[in-house]
Amino acid sequence: MENEHLITVESFKELARPTSKHIDDGEVNTFIRECEDIYIIPAIGLVRFKALQENTQDVKNILLEGGEYEDKEGTLRKCSGIRLALSYFVYAKMVMSDGGLLTRTGLMQHNDSYASREDDKNRVRMYNDAMEVAEKYLGSCLAYLKCVEGDNVKPIRGTRVRIHSIGE
Repeated sequence: MENEHLITVESFKELARPTSKHIDDGEVNTFIRECEDIYIIPAIGLVRFKALQENTQDVKNILLEGGEYEDKEGTLRKCSGIRLALSYFVYAKMVMSDGGLLTRTGLMQHNDSYASREDDKNRVRMYNDAMEVAEKYLGSCLAYLKCVEGDNVKPIRGTRVRIHSIGE
């Protein structure tokens, strides 16, 4: 049986950092689809992604769920799992979306007297932290694939812009 996505909204809530139980399931599913398309499929390939969806891949348990394995030198390593990496990519995207809803009059944000919004600087810091974790988790999955499949795994280029300033 083929699953639409590698994670569900419920598994996202379990795997990622704490989120409200009131987040919109449709919004989470949209971010799951985007993150699969942007981060996961380019990293592991569409054929391997579809095999994970259909539960036909031999390395499914460790690659999908995470686990320990021995590399070619006999060193014990850990693969975090595609589901965990995907959850953190989704979490990071949700941090940056900031709960905005597009309406016919533009982007709207609902504010009430019981909550406050994080400032942009703190939100970017939270996004960068979540993306760094997601990229590390995905990197552990790619290292596992390279160990299992050899040179068939291509390294993935960084997905975020890095600005290096020189001087003041």
